[in-house]
Amino acid sequence: MRNFNTRFRLRDSDRQIRLLYTLFLFLMLTGFAFSFFWAHSMTGLSPQGIADHYRGSDATFGEPMSFRELAEITHFHLFTMPVVFMILAHVLYLTGVSNGMKVSMTWAAFSGVMLDLASPWLISYVSPIFVLTMLAGDSLMLISFLVMFVIPLYEMWFLQQPLIAKKNEE
Repeated sequence: MRNFNTRFRLRDSDRQIRLLYTLFLFLMLTGFAFSFFWAHSMTGLSPQGIADHYRGSDATFGEPMSFRELAEITHFHLFTMPVVFMILAHVLYLTGVSNGMKVSMTWAAFSGVMLDLASPWLISYVSPIFVLTMLAGDSLMLISFLVMFVIPLYEMWFLQQPLIAKKNEE
């Protein structure tokens, strides 16, 4: 089976296609920013705040998350997060960056997703120490997202190479 992107590269696409990918990337950036601010408002992004969010806290009168609540969160994220990162990885694979970078960012993103999906269960039912697992997963997702955001935008709008069509006309 041939690789889907052996001929098409983002930098070779016309302005409308680049605009489409750019709008998608900025909407994903907005989504990530919103998630960050939501998580901050819920947990303060501190290890103790995250543990209290899932395990409950006497200080905030918070109840531990029930099995049903954890299952609902996991169900939603299990279907959405892999799709988002699959699309972002697809966009990265349309760039001229090295295959090593593409593969490492793909593994980082999906490893982060898996850690993030498992962490609430581990925090709730095993130990609050698994907050570190959640933070590691979130860090992997954030780093891979930023790479998958910056490289395509750079290639589409800042890399000064003529389009293939213009090269062929000469």
